[in-house]
Amino acid sequence: MQLTDIRCQERARTLSLVSEITRFYRKPSPTSDLGHHADLSPGLPADPEALSSIVRGLLIHNFTAKVQGLTFPAGRMAQMQTVSAEAILDNVFSLDPAPLGVERPVGRRMVGFCYHFALLHCALLRATGTPARIRCGFASYFEPQRWIDHWVTEYWDGDGWLLTDPQIGRRNLTRDDFQDGLTAWDRCRDGASTPDAYGNGELWGWDELRGSLINDVAALNKVEVSGWYWCERLKVESLDQPHDELDTSLDILSRLAATAESVETIKECFDKYPEFQPPADAVAR
Repeated sequence: MQLTDIRCQERARTLSLVSEITRFYRKPSPTSDLGHHADLSPGLPADPEALSSIVRGLLIHNFTAKVQGLTFPAGRMAQMQTVSAEAILDNVFSLDPAPLGVERPVGRRMVGFCYHFALLHCALLRATGTPARIRCGFASYFEPQRWIDHWVTEYWDGDGWLLTDPQIGRRNLTRDDFQDGLTAWDRCRDGASTPDAYGNGELWGWDELRGSLINDVAALNKVEVSGWYWCERLKVESLDQPHDELDTSLDILSRLAATAESVETIKECFDKYPEFQPPADAVAR
């Protein structure tokens, strides 16, 4: 077989895999399905950053609310436990029935955190035809010399995946701005980064890295859940220290996910370790 024929075959295979993967991430997941709000999507803009702006007009981060001196009753704060785009929009419209594209006053926005911004953005992208997924990892732009746990959105622009932060409107994130859970885990395991630099203001180190890794692998499989409170396998002592048996399993999980080239192999790496998969009651709330 001639070299030209081999290259043509390789290119055809690559295009087929890209088409398969983008179809996969264009379809909604149970968590990102807009449900009974799906009829709103035809009126939405197709531009990813315009959708990001809409999301910021519907939600307020709990830390932002605190800085601005806003206080909310317990019922409003409980909305931070919401999982699923449909439930997020239920909360949004219960506070203000204005059309989706109308920016709400800060006092009438749903209180959430980075996960809610990323999930809703991803859901709107998928609803308007753009392949998208959310990524759990760590951002470098909140505190100097620190990697703060964070959720962002990744969408396909026709040529590749672009990272964007719908919470603050920061677009075209680089790997110096954000490390997904797979990258952060691998860098700390091979000694390129210091685990103590990864955390969320209260918890730092290996527990944060493990939790972000399993959340990121799940999100790649369109199982978008925040937090790892449900994962008994991660409850080892001490949480912030290495654990040979557990961490070896996570090394394999990370490596499989990082090298997955098709929807089938993405699913295979997720299915290999069912103990790291969130239960059904953690997926839909």
